[in-house]
Amino acid sequence: MRLLSRVVIIVWFFSYSYNVAGVGIHEREYNIKAAFIANFIRYTRWQHFPNHQFRFCVSNAEINTIFSHRLANETWFERKPIFKSVKSNASLDCDLLFINKKSATQWRDALDDVDINNVLIISESRGMSQAFSHINFFLADNKLRFEINTMRVASSQLTINASLLRLARITSNTEADDDK
Repeated sequence: MRLLSRVVIIVWFFSYSYNVAGVGIHEREYNIKAAFIANFIRYTRWQHFPNHQFRFCVSNAEINTIFSHRLANETWFERKPIFKSVKSNASLDCDLLFINKKSATQWRDALDDVDINNVLIISESRGMSQAFSHINFFLADNKLRFEINTMRVASSQLTINASLLRLARITSNTEADDDK
């Protein structure tokens, strides 16, 4: 009986370890980013909201699913979020747009032709806060950090609370980002 219980514990341990290592890293990264984004939203003010929902757009369907599961019960500015996956060639009907690494190049070109006023753009690629996003995630000393382009925020009819700005690395449209 003792041997059987040890075998069950060992099998359970290895099956749990496999699941954490196999799936958890990617999903865990975006769950952490979702928590950051929820706070970004709380500390950002939009000029107006065109409808009664908070429109949360994501450039990747898989990441959209993770965000929607993690943030589905949130309410921002008395609005429940609706999540949708968007392509770079689609019309931008969003209050927030998250652009992942793989689609950053496509979006860089597409956003030149789109009105992005009153849309908070968050990215996770090197140099994106200088190129087009308001907030960009980066790693420093194996920790997730973020930078905010205050010039771009001001020109987009958004306001970010000073408490959030104190936690961020501040960038501008022209800075090089060699240290990322």
